[in-house]
Amino acid sequence: MRIKEETITLKDGRELTLRSAEEKDAQTMLDYIVKTAEETHFLVRYPEEISPDIEREKRIINDSLEAEASAWFTVFDGDKAVGNCSISRHRNHIKLKHRCDFAIALEQAYCGCGLGTILMTKAIDKAKELGFEQIELGVYADNKKGIALY
Repeated sequence: MRIKEETITLKDGRELTLRSAEEKDAQTMLDYIVKTAEETHFLVRYPEEISPDIEREKRIINDSLEAEASAWFTVFDGDKAVGNCSISRHRNHIKLKHRCDFAIALEQAYCGCGLGTILMTKAIDKAKELGFEQIELGVYADNKKGIALY
């Protein structure tokens, strides 16, 4: 699902762009994914598990744009991806179609300035719009900032 581009303003006055990632963003998305994986153990992959394949990343991006039951919200500082969150259908079983998964990651330089709250609010609003009634996420017990946000 494509997210309409908009400018967001952080608590510290920085203005960033929120939109869907596109094919042209494949390299910055890979760089962002590796950087966030290096900065914290809270994500599901280690940096060395991330494939540097640009063509694969383009396919992932295009699949996200075409998906009807999911949405990616990517934040850019200029042309550089610095944050991302997503909602996606938990499973396609009839009994579970009301549930979605939520994921979020920010570069540490963009933590503590309201970006997580903005992204989470956008994701919750989109989840409601798509008819989801339950949002699920996993969080490490030592992720105090994440727990405070959620």
